[in-house]
This record gives sequence, C-alpha cells and structure tokens, in this order.
Amino acid sequence: MKIAVISCLHGNEKYGLEVINKLPSHISSFIGNKKAVKENKRFIDVDLNRCFPGKDNGNNEEKIANELLKKLRDFDYVIDLHSTSNNCPLFGIITKPNKPKIEFAEKLGLKKLVIMSPRYASGKSLIDHVKCGISLEIGPHEQKENVNDTYNILKNLIYQRKTHTKLEIFEVFSVIKKNKQDILINNFENIRKGQIIAKDNLGNQKADFNFTAILVGEKSYSDVLCLACRKISSIQTLLS
Repeated sequence: MKIAVISCLHGNEKYGLEVINKLPSHISSFIGNKKAVKENKRFIDVDLNRCFPGKDNGNNEEKIANELLKKLRDFDYVIDLHSTSNNCPLFGIITKPNKPKIEFAEKLGLKKLVIMSPRYASGKSLIDHVKCGISLEIGPHEQKENVNDTYNILKNLIYQRKTHTKLEIFEVFSVIKKNKQDILINNFENIRKGQIIAKDNLGNQKADFNFTAILVGEKSYSDVLCLACRKISSIQTLLS
C-alpha cells in the first residue's frame, strides 16, 4: 500500500509542514507550493488546487501541478492536507464518490466526509486526478491542535489500525452567497428554512431552505457565506 501525503498546495496553510515532519520514513510526502510557502501567500499566479493536471510550460502553479501528478501516478492513496480560516472540525472531502474512496475515509477513521458534486467541484483539484484521493480540512490555520488531530487520523491508515468511528457523509448541493457581514452560524450546524444566518445594520439574511453548513465564512471565498450540504442516509443510494 503506497501512501503519499501532500502539504501546502496553498502556501499559507502551513500546519501540514509539521504533520509531514512527524510521518514515518516509509511514507512519502511532498510540499506543494514552496514558493508560495516562502512568501506566505495562498498562491503565486493561480490557485494550485484549481489548475490540475497543469502544463509543463505554464505559470508557476501549472508547472507544479504537472510535475506533482507525475510523482503521484503510482500511489494507491493520496492525502491532501488543508486548513481553513474559520473554526472548522477535521473533515474529509472527496469528488467522484466510489466504494474505494468511502472505504479510504473509513480507514482514516474520519467522523465527517463531504462530497463535492460535479456541479460544485472544479474537476481541477489534485484529488480529481489521482487513483484514490482525499482532502483533509481543519481550521483555523494557526491552531496548534491541527497537527496532532490530523496526524492521529493519518496513523489509522499508516499502521492499519481498526477504527470504530461512525462516518457521516454529506453532499454539497448549493452555495450560499454572503450579503450580510455578521455571520451567525457554524460549521456542520443544521440550518432550518427561515433561520437568520447573517445580519448587519440594514437587516437579516435568512435561509431559503434547510441545509447543513460547511466552510462557513471562509476568507478564501469572499462572496460566499458557506456551502450547503445534505446528509446522505445510505451509502448504497449514493453509489447506485
């Protein structure tokens, strides 16, 4: 079983550097955007996690994407580490769901897994272009607990430890645009239609439908309040 762990596809998400430093020597790791890390920027030219498979003669990030995929083509599992600007519990993201990816999340012992449906996935992220990939999200960026929380999840896979955590699966079905500045909801909160989700001195923003919120107030998406998810009750239904 060949495992690769990727950190810093976004140069300002540096906790992953500490995670890969804790990995045993037989686990391969890669630093995504070294130039962006050095400059403490999310990216130099374009978002690296939105330009796969890249180009061999492209800009900074397109070249990185092209070279990174060459290095990852023989790995069975690819884990892509990210952090968020908001207070976010550790969860996984996958695209193009299938049984191996669900089993991958279960082997990691994740509590929550989010599926980016084709309508909202760019098709140009790293995990779209590897055999079996998952992105791990945790926040906020500078929270010290991120390192140990993430490494403990990775150890479940690395050492093939049995996990007994029940996996909750959610699917993104809409994007909630932000039109008020004071956000009143939290990640993985179940929101009811009509609930006030944000406000300012001119009034309230209310939910138009029921949903579960993720990536609430993420600064990387300035006009987005959150992503709206629905809980998947049956894995069999999801994969049918």
